[in-house]
Amino acid sequence: MSDLWPPPGDCPTLDAASLDVLDDFALLAPGYVFGAPQGEANTPWLLLEGVGADTGLLQLWLLPFERRAAEVTRLRAASARWVQVALPAAARLDVRLDTGGAVSAIEQIRQTIAAGDVYQVNYTLRAQVTAAHGSQLLGNLCATARPRFAAWVKHGGEEHVSASPELLVRVDGRHVEVEPMKGTAPADATQRLLESTKDAAELAMITDLLRDDLHRLCERGSVRVRDARRLVSLSYAVQTVADVEGTLRAGVTLTDVLGQVHPGGSVTGAPRTAALACIRALEGSPRGLYCGALGLVDGGQATFALTIRTASRVGGDRWVYGVGGGMTWDSDAQAELEEMRVKLGALGAQR
Repeated sequence: MSDLWPPPGDCPTLDAASLDVLDDFALLAPGYVFGAPQGEANTPWLLLEGVGADTGLLQLWLLPFERRAAEVTRLRAASARWVQVALPAAARLDVRLDTGGAVSAIEQIRQTIAAGDVYQVNYTLRAQVTAAHGSQLLGNLCATARPRFAAWVKHGGEEHVSASPELLVRVDGRHVEVEPMKGTAPADATQRLLESTKDAAELAMITDLLRDDLHRLCERGSVRVRDARRLVSLSYAVQTVADVEGTLRAGVTLTDVLGQVHPGGSVTGAPRTAALACIRALEGSPRGLYCGALGLVDGGQATFALTIRTASRVGGDRWVYGVGGGMTWDSDAQAELEEMRVKLGALGAQR
């Protein structure tokens, strides 16, 4: 296991121009690193260079939503260093969200719930975003505060920028923890979120799903809910999460863990298999890395973000950015679409 934190001495500062010309790299917020402080603006970023090398202790794992854990892309980094990053000031982005068909899809989900086939389904849409460079997107996403799992990855012709606030799973030896996130409201509507029985029920359902996932991996009696509903304040929204932890059984591998918790319960629904069937039937395109997993693996330690608030380049200056929400019987289509627009606020100004 490498010793990533603290960084040695002063860290060089890289500007957008320096980052835009790099190939095969990953820039990761310190949330991915064990021991690094959280939420401090001056904490440096971890820059992995030569991603895809044949050798290297650190690994970057990428797992799109539609892939099984056994199909995870494992990339080794030739080198790792801590850097400060000078990101461009937030700029107005052309962001277009097509909600056509969404009201009908949400109603279909409610009817499926009424039939007893599923309890909750996470339904998502794709926004089209115009940005010249990944640094422009990352600059907007980090304009007011750096998200816990901000990341920018370029490798093999693919490019992804993520500003996820959600931990999918963290493993330290045999200790494992997950943080399902459900319930979103505008930043000035904290009390409304906390008083929402719909959002509380939504989080409770997904917490039960994740707790069951850990029971399949962990020693008997070791799984516990440390916090059933905790408030997380972001620059553009407030959200609620739960904290669940356990002790892995001897012999359980990291691939076994991913195979159980991926795709994340908060971006599928419950029961997971039935919810995934609804998603395949109602969503017009694959999610790709959006709602998948991005993780840093460092010996016996691993941290995986659930890749929400994530954009992927699809050609030229065109990017696709996903937004979604959990649908229950109590869902109101217009309110759910408004919650998706709140999540677009992570990109900064939009049309």
